[in-house]
Amino acid sequence: MVGQDFPVERDALYLRLREHGIYGRRYFYPLISSMPMYRGAASANPKNLPIATDIASQVLCLPIYPELERDTIDKIVSIIAGTN
Repeated sequence: MVGQDFPVERDALYLRLREHGIYGRRYFYPLISSMPMYRGAASANPKNLPIATDIASQVLCLPIYPELERDTIDKIVSIIAGTN
């Protein structure tokens, strides 16, 4: 999770990684409640879903797979550590 104490928001980090050819995934994004068919429902109001809304704005899954090379891991760490 990219919390509030991190120097940039999740989406900014997501875009920065993409600029370097690293494709993360924003989990729980968008929330189902924000999709057109549910958006008008009272239960879909973000005020009624504070925890889900907060988590959906912070989760970023980094690449993880058996063939992920050490150089790529180092690159990902370098990009994240250099974000300010």
